[in-house]
Amino acid sequence: MDSRRDDDRICLLCAEPQLPNGITRNGRFFCQTCDREWILEKRKIARIGKNILSSKEKTEFLLDNLSIFNSSMGLDELMQRFAELISVRLKRDKIAIFITNLELGEIKLAYYSSRQKTLQRAIKRITLDYDLSFGVLVETMAKGEPCFYKFSDQSHPFYDFYSKLTGTKSQLVIPILYANTAVGMLSIDYDLEDYSDYFEDQEILQLVVGQFAVSLRNSLIFSKSENQSKNFRSLHTAALTLSQLYLNNHDEMIRMILLTLSGIVESSLTCLIERTLESSKAKVFRLYRDLENYQIHTDTKTIEVEQMNPLLQIKETITMDPSTSANLEALGIEGKESMLFPLTLENGTNCIFILTKQESRFPNDEIEALNAFVSLARITMENANLYQNLSNKERLEKEIEIAKEIQSTLLPRNSPEAEGFSFGGFMVPARGIGGDYYDFILSPNRNELFICIGDVSGKGVAAGLVMATVRTILHSLVRVKDSPWEILNDINNYLYASYKEAITPRFMSMILLRWNLITGEVQYSGAGHGSFYHYHSDSNSLSVIETEGVILGIQPDISLFRNESKLRFDSGDTILLYTDGVTEARNADGFEFGESELKSNFFSFISLEPKNILERIYSELKEFVKEQEQHDDITMVAVRKI
Repeated sequence: MDSRRDDDRICLLCAEPQLPNGITRNGRFFCQTCDREWILEKRKIARIGKNILSSKEKTEFLLDNLSIFNSSMGLDELMQRFAELISVRLKRDKIAIFITNLELGEIKLAYYSSRQKTLQRAIKRITLDYDLSFGVLVETMAKGEPCFYKFSDQSHPFYDFYSKLTGTKSQLVIPILYANTAVGMLSIDYDLEDYSDYFEDQEILQLVVGQFAVSLRNSLIFSKSENQSKNFRSLHTAALTLSQLYLNNHDEMIRMILLTLSGIVESSLTCLIERTLESSKAKVFRLYRDLENYQIHTDTKTIEVEQMNPLLQIKETITMDPSTSANLEALGIEGKESMLFPLTLENGTNCIFILTKQESRFPNDEIEALNAFVSLARITMENANLYQNLSNKERLEKEIEIAKEIQSTLLPRNSPEAEGFSFGGFMVPARGIGGDYYDFILSPNRNELFICIGDVSGKGVAAGLVMATVRTILHSLVRVKDSPWEILNDINNYLYASYKEAITPRFMSMILLRWNLITGEVQYSGAGHGSFYHYHSDSNSLSVIETEGVILGIQPDISLFRNESKLRFDSGDTILLYTDGVTEARNADGFEFGESELKSNFFSFISLEPKNILERIYSELKEFVKEQEQHDDITMVAVRKI
């Protein structure tokens, strides 16, 4: 019989029962038997001593890690693969990877792995100041040493928030060091406070975290370089769009400049103060962006110049703490840091752009991109002023020519590179500039494809402006939202807020499909656009898919019209989407082409490639209407699974 009492002590690393016997080094006590740091614990909760991984499993884990580090992948994929490998091999559910940004003095949670996907989404925006007041996490980064701690021992409110959100009671933190500098940290969350197995986790992970640090740093450098290149390509395109499409609509041009600026840096509030020469009043344009719900709101007001004169006197780009400026406070600006970009146009108009971040600062690469875009925006504003001097006839002709050219570049030029699928799509505007819109948007990982078709109320330049704006918003939303209905809801918010007080309100119908290219499942939502057709290859039959919803931009809240449906898309199946310009095309006798004729043509040409199907349908439509004038845009999209 074992005669030791329950309170006998053992070293948890070598599992030797003994009186404390060891050596103190640098304030830490090391076991005489195993020469590792002594951890004492009551025998009744001591570990049996079984390793988490066998020697063979450890070897396999190391080899798996090497295969990740030696391969070429982006930053997000690198973090995902590393976290998944830890999760599978060590059987840990909650794994976080933090990245430091010493330039901004912050630590950002860059990736969080959990079987609870809702938790993954909820926790992704956590950012900490690199400040010792945040407690053990920042201290661990500063010291560059692993640490295991209990959340109940921490006084900073962040730990209570994190614990309640994730269910975490204790955490192992391992700094990710490159050249003795912390580029990030890896953490394992535990649901128990006294979790002795963390020693095994720490020992195993320290074998691979050094190599991960090299790969992480290289990926960060590449990602930063790639983002800078992408930013400047986007800036060039955005500036070209502004210069060509918004010359005759000053206020809409300013809103699009503010929208582009806020998108470059994810600014929560973006403003422009504009004062024309010798005017006693200044105009203030503001764009609010809800970074959590991706909603946008704009407003415009006129104020006395005296109120903003100190800001209008600024001559060079500067940063400000909003809490220290009464002028910024008067504009409703609150946050951690504001950037001010002044410029003066040739006609004497004095302008200053103001961007604000709520919880972080502006890094140098973002400031560089912002300065570049403000310079391009200035050219656009100068061109707009010059454009106002054209005669009415010249202005109209130029407007149509430019808008038609830019609209053609906004529609898909090439089919998306989605293996196993074939695409077709085209639009023929009724007046040179169309209000119809279609698009294919492939996700960066090529696993999902968004397909949309829409119709803006009215025709000509005004409808084309709305179409271009909706395209900009849609391309931003599909990268951050999964649900087609949520995307349609956000587009409705923008259209209603932007055009509710316009002389001619602007509305838009739309169908949006989210296609999982792996499973073949198609999720779709409608916004008052009607139906589309689904050809079933196995039964050689045609289904009419009725969509629901309400036209976007009519009312502020469309939640009562929420609709989400799914369909299976099998090999050989084809879908056809269209606008009412197809079915409502009339001949000389006043008869419409109609849905029955469209279905008949679709079914007749189903053996052709999707783009050829659309060409043949359009040919039949032209034969039907003969020389009759086209009164509405004609747009069709076809997709087939090969």
